[in-house]
Amino acid sequence: MKARNPLLLFLGLTLIAFKANSQSVAYYPFNSVLSVSTNPDASVWLDGRFQMNSFFSSLATEVAPAVNLNANPKGRYYLGGGVRFNALAALADNRFMEGYFLNIGVRSAPIEKYPQIQFAFELTPFVASDFESGLFRSRLGVAYNFSRK
Repeated sequence: MKARNPLLLFLGLTLIAFKANSQSVAYYPFNSVLSVSTNPDASVWLDGRFQMNSFFSSLATEVAPAVNLNANPKGRYYLGGGVRFNALAALADNRFMEGYFLNIGVRSAPIEKYPQIQFAFELTPFVASDFESGLFRSRLGVAYNFSRK
């Protein structure tokens, strides 16, 4: 696959994420990942993740659609998958698409007075695009959902 085809896919998915009026922001401090997503209270939502502790030679970006498995406002379990891209790697003749992952997570809003503040926990198995290696990642973070009042 040529590098320009995944680049067009990445740009298209990024445009969709920004046109969807992002409604939630999360930060995973132990992994230095910033997440911007559409409404995570909807049954299907889209999440864009950006690696914050990397040099310019490794700007990892993840696009992760997710499906909520329940409708409990105190805690939503979700399942999804996604793709990890690195736009600058393609400029250095490396792989643009770094790999694939599965998300299994929960967003909990335990503070009744502030339901827009959420705690997020995820397990995300990751496999490299050549299927030669993989990681079992976990994330713990704090989210703010603008759509909740």
